[in-house]
Amino acid sequence: MWIAAMSPDLETFKKFIDPLYKYINETTSRVPISDWHDTKTGKMTGFKARSVIGGYWNPVSSNY
Repeated sequence: MWIAAMSPDLETFKKFIDPLYKYINETTSRVPISDWHDTKTGKMTGFKARSVIGGYWNPVSSNY
């Protein structure tokens, strides 16, 4: 999300966001926006509700 928010244009932004959007909507985990998850299964591995996910809100203030 941090990288996506710094993208120079909407097309690049979407390249980063689309896989994340898919993960958030399709994961079976009860913690859908964990910052530590197995990249093959999508299941939460460890952390939850940490401040590092603040990057998810970065696009709110972008120019897109």
